[in-house]
Amino acid sequence: MTSKRRPLPAAEPGTAGLVPVVQVRAVKVAFGGLLALRGIDLDVEQGERLAILGPNGAGKTTLFNVIAGDITPTSGTVAVKGVDCTRLPSRRRPRLGVARTYQKARTFEGLSVTDNVYLALAGHYRRQRVPWRSAVDRRLRDEAGRVVASVWLGDHRDTPAGALAHGQKRQLELGMAIATDPDVLMLDEPASGLSRGEREHLVELLDALAESVTVLLIEHDMDVAFRVARRVVVMADGEIVAAGAPEQVRADPKVHEIYLGSEGRS
Repeated sequence: MTSKRRPLPAAEPGTAGLVPVVQVRAVKVAFGGLLALRGIDLDVEQGERLAILGPNGAGKTTLFNVIAGDITPTSGTVAVKGVDCTRLPSRRRPRLGVARTYQKARTFEGLSVTDNVYLALAGHYRRQRVPWRSAVDRRLRDEAGRVVASVWLGDHRDTPAGALAHGQKRQLELGMAIATDPDVLMLDEPASGLSRGEREHLVELLDALAESVTVLLIEHDMDVAFRVARRVVVMADGEIVAAGAPEQVRADPKVHEIYLGSEGRS
């Protein structure tokens, strides 16, 4: 089923005069005496494929949680599509076209794979579940089946989500996110737990998204991150320490020392 939402005009990263689809300004997050984010500024243009990298504890997921509304920043602002949503709860983000996944997959364990995706679709269209005989419900179920197949779970469509392997749960959560036809898709380590073949399929799936869809990606698999991203931001100690095209970041000595180098020695 196709969303009725009108797409935003396409924009190249950094195009002057256009409001970024995600705009973070001077964001700080403190947990007690720990400053997890130290004044982050970040603009993400519509259609960007942005990877956020960094070692454990760098602040990547905290930044994701602020953008997604799971954490209210101690100071600073967050806007999505020009709307200041700094203090809006996470449940309001889908109305702005934001969908996200988490490090630990969040699914309805007692429901089947298809029902999980169906509920994501039903929620997107702001409908209560209706008897299966209705035409609208049949269309939603048909669409759920197509989404399930696209994330390689066609053989498990009737399997309870709680019976899936870890990697399969991540595939299901990705399906639930893309089913909502988001403008901004936020993926927190989507390749975690996937086999090499499944990671290849993940890259293909993300490459096949409409150019208007903005993708923000946290990923420890460097190959996946650099193949998907057109711009990379590297964080350390709650700050952005490098940003640029993947090839620029690969060649940055500071990045090698802070992140890539430490990964290579581990």
